[in-house]
Amino acid sequence: MLEALTEQREIGNKYKINNFNLFARLFCTISEEVITRFGEEGKKAIVASVKQFGKRRGKEIAELVKSKGKSLTLKNFMVYSTFDSADTAKYKMNIRDGNVEVVIRSCIFCEGCEDWGKKEFGKIYCEYIDEAIMEGYNPDIKFELASSLTHGDKHCIQRYMVKS
Repeated sequence: MLEALTEQREIGNKYKINNFNLFARLFCTISEEVITRFGEEGKKAIVASVKQFGKRRGKEIAELVKSKGKSLTLKNFMVYSTFDSADTAKYKMNIRDGNVEVVIRSCIFCEGCEDWGKKEFGKIYCEYIDEAIMEGYNPDIKFELASSLTHGDKHCIQRYMVKS
């Protein structure tokens, strides 16, 4: 066993898979099974689950922001978001009139879906998660998914807009 530990140290992270990639594979596998077994009702259950998960994540972020004595602004959402995007996506952010547009060139989640040939199931997650997070965080901030890698687009374009 000591030999295995030595070899593992030498190899390092070469064969390790990012947790968000693994999450994508799990999500797609569960979604495929549920939809295959239960059809449209199964898909509705998956969508409802993604929305429930997203709202809860948004509420958790809101609670964190409020615990710091801050208001539920888009800026504070970006600062205190609990999702670590550093190792999960390559993107650039554009800021216009206090609104944010995120252009994502590559995404670990989408890669996980592609790795197992299940992008059609991954797009269910992408279609609903961020809007639900914003609804849970602050429904006065509107989210729009203008394009998505899981839909076969060249980029994900996510827009966060403060309602007037």
